[in-house]
Amino acid sequence: MREESGTRWQRRGSSIVFDPETLSPLLIGQSLISLRAFLGWREDWPDDPPGDGKTVLVGGLEPCLELYSPEEAESLLRYRIRPVVEEFQTRWDQRGLVFGFGKPARAFQLDPTSDEMTYIRQDLKVVRLAYSLWNGGAAMDLTQIIRSTAKGSEVIGYYVPRLS
Repeated sequence: MREESGTRWQRRGSSIVFDPETLSPLLIGQSLISLRAFLGWREDWPDDPPGDGKTVLVGGLEPCLELYSPEEAESLLRYRIRPVVEEFQTRWDQRGLVFGFGKPARAFQLDPTSDEMTYIRQDLKVVRLAYSLWNGGAAMDLTQIIRSTAKGSEVIGYYVPRLS
């Protein structure tokens, strides 16, 4: 699997980031929007992206994945969220789209044989996150976002440069 230690994911493509230290600077500049507002773009697309930075941060996906059944969550990702992600990339290809999560890294599992990334809910049920959000075919482009630490490196999120 590819690894990204830079900031390219903040300027292009879409990401899932679960590291509070990495997410906190993205809260500056009014670039945080709710999942509801993000989904509303499908009906009424804004002229300009929110905030003044290169990154749009979407909050609220995690609770949906926890509350809906895994099948409903995957359907939400596939049929309601993915189309807005694709349109975002078409309209603002020089902006990064980040879905922020408050769960620790262990809530996300990666199958190294298929590059499928899943979300493990509190009730231990599994949501196929990469397949549903990034169309499965994007698995070839699935990249771990890493940060160097004193103990080596740690995964802070996942990134796909472009859906096609």
